[in-house]
Amino acid sequence: MTSRPQRTRPRRFRRPKRVLLVGLTPMLMRLLEGPLSDVADVSCVPFPGEAYDSAARGYEPDLVVVDVTYLDEALVRPVITSSLQSAGPIVVFMSDGGSAWFDDLGSGISGTLRDPSVSGLLQLIAPPALTLVSSP
Repeated sequence: MTSRPQRTRPRRFRRPKRVLLVGLTPMLMRLLEGPLSDVADVSCVPFPGEAYDSAARGYEPDLVVVDVTYLDEALVRPVITSSLQSAGPIVVFMSDGGSAWFDDLGSGISGTLRDPSVSGLLQLIAPPALTLVSSP
């Protein structure tokens, strides 16, 4: 019996997902940082400030979570979305009241986030479950 050499497919390099946590309260930071860091590179910055400005210019996040508990969302939201527009992430604005709003800057879709839990946030950056394959 002859063995055939195994064919190996080249792996496509995919950078790890990146999550930017902005202005989180200590309670929300403890809740989110651990589970998100298990599946993505996580960076935390205060808002406003130079750390945020630097991250907005160079970090290129896939997901941004902004805590608006102590901020005026009507003022903060346009500033954050315009500073991150070129990277095209999903931006989630959360408050300690449990509500969350998202802006998908890549697709232009916005709305209420139905599941603002940790698992709901993880689903926003999860790879698609289905893969498109071509027929022979």
